[in-house]
Amino acid sequence: MKRKLRVVLDTSTVVSGVIGGISTEVLDLLKEGVFEALVSEEIFREYTEVLNRPKFGFPRWVINDILGFLRAEGIWVFPRRKFSVIKEDPDDNKFLEAALEGKADYILSGDKHLLNLEEFEGIPIIGSREFLEILSKLSKT
Repeated sequence: MKRKLRVVLDTSTVVSGVIGGISTEVLDLLKEGVFEALVSEEIFREYTEVLNRPKFGFPRWVINDILGFLRAEGIWVFPRRKFSVIKEDPDDNKFLEAALEGKADYILSGDKHLLNLEEFEGIPIIGSREFLEILSKLSKT
């Protein structure tokens, strides 16, 4: 049995998925077990903080559902190396650190600082739509 794809979801992807954009399908496929999400403590903290922002107004049960799923089913990584690749938004480096530590196949992002890199240490940085296209092709093989 081949291993599932390992993916780092940046916070914008998770938030978009909860709001109802194209990333909703990504979160649905994650919950169905189509791929695995790599999560670090730093990333989980940011997910928690951003999902709880009053401006989004997400119901508590929605926040608890996604965070509970990621806490229980995410592949937890503990990055040993720090990077300062993204100077414009140093907070984004945590996604690169988790991806490298967890041997990610992809980093999913809607953030221009990450997307502009295109790849990091051989790990493609792509948007949700492109990832869904890749999953569709893989399911046909």
